Amino acid sequence: MQFSFHTITIPDYPNPREYLLYNTRSQAMVKINHELKDLIDHFGHPDYFALRFQYADDIVKLHTMGILAESEAEDLSRLKSHMDQVKNAVDTKVFIVTILTTYACNFKCVYCFEESSRTNEKMSMLTADQSMDWIKSKILNLGYQSLLLNFYGGEPLLNKPVLEYVAASMKAWCSRQGISFKFMMQTNGYLMTPEVVDRYKEFGLKQVRISLDGVGEDHDKHRPLRGGGSTFETIMKNITASCEKLPIAIAVSYDKGNINPIERLLAYCHDKGILKKLGRFVFSPLHPTLGPDGQTEKIQNAHCACNYEDDALVQSNRKIRELMAAYGLEMKSGVSTFVCPVTRHESGLTIDQQGRLFKCNSMLGHPELSTGHVKDNDYNKQHETFIHLDVYNQCPQDCAYMPMCSGGCRLSSFLKNQNFRTPACHKPYLNKMAPEIIKQEYQKKISTAAL
Repeated sequence: MQFSFHTITIPDYPNPREYLLYNTRSQAMVKINHELKDLIDHFGHPDYFALRFQYADDIVKLHTMGILAESEAEDLSRLKSHMDQVKNAVDTKVFIVTILTTYACNFKCVYCFEESSRTNEKMSMLTADQSMDWIKSKILNLGYQSLLLNFYGGEPLLNKPVLEYVAASMKAWCSRQGISFKFMMQTNGYLMTPEVVDRYKEFGLKQVRISLDGVGEDHDKHRPLRGGGSTFETIMKNITASCEKLPIAIAVSYDKGNINPIERLLAYCHDKGILKKLGRFVFSPLHPTLGPDGQTEKIQNAHCACNYEDDALVQSNRKIRELMAAYGLEMKSGVSTFVCPVTRHESGLTIDQQGRLFKCNSMLGHPELSTGHVKDNDYNKQHETFIHLDVYNQCPQDCAYMPMCSGGCRLSSFLKNQNFRTPACHKPYLNKMAPEIIKQEYQKKISTAAL
């Protein structure tokens, strides 16, 4: 027996001479003592035969959890099975589809990845019908048990007729099929009045996600109206009036070396008495985007590259986690298994206003990266190209982060290397952040168990 390549070991935690173990493939977490750790490190040594009998049951459990492997061959075989499973499996519990009602937007955000391909074209009722037919076919053919629609843009509320038509139609169809249905919106919040929320809850609206980049000027300098003018006060008025009606998640983009706007935003929401009424917060460092339509290689905003070797990003992440903990707010774990949806055969996708299919929202506006069209019964050649990339085969198979990274985000690869075939390695960042995140997950589990 030996530790799996994909087991992360944190020494002297939670107490001296104890070890916290986390396997990135199985996502199993366990605490062991120094004696058991020493036995595993010297498993084949004659001096440890007695301990092998003493800890026989523990060894079996650790092997079952994936923390241990009988050999390198078994470990790599488990990895291959895992990668095949996450790439090809279909999670029939829920089908997640994003619908882009329009590229048009009433904001002119300074870092918007869609700005280079912005048009005012809205999804037509015909394309809406074709999109719904395509969604229904997928649900029936693959046996999905529920449907989650995410209305997106541009600004989705600039095309209310299509949004309302699709939501109402799919809710009725799902009810007849015995399939659960709900939808959410990703909106800038400017048009999301409480009256809109009340109306859309009748259609199945369960959650809203709004982007806020700070308070007042912090926000307005990044997310002004298209014709000029502030947006923060109107958005906050809508959020305050609606946050008890349904969960409102807050998405915050930040410069990797400056989280002062986040501190001011959390303090502002706390003082307004709405912090604990909101849904979860999602924090994302600013990053480059693809170039204009037909010129994807002309990267935009390269100056704000999210370099995962940058200590400034690590420090920002740490400070954000400390802030969230200080306010008693949960932050999503950063050590869960991930496979880039671009490389998965069946996963969530986006339908744009022309009916084109995209596996990644950051590729919207680039027809050459579309993986099909709702008028067709299947995906196109670009889809086949993406799912056969298998970039993880280029990575060291004994990398502890392989199961949770699988070669990284394909968009990150293109932004850095101008191709989708190269691994996008985040190991320097993960080496620094993974132990801290695992510790936080452990403490959360302990706190929950104590309740």
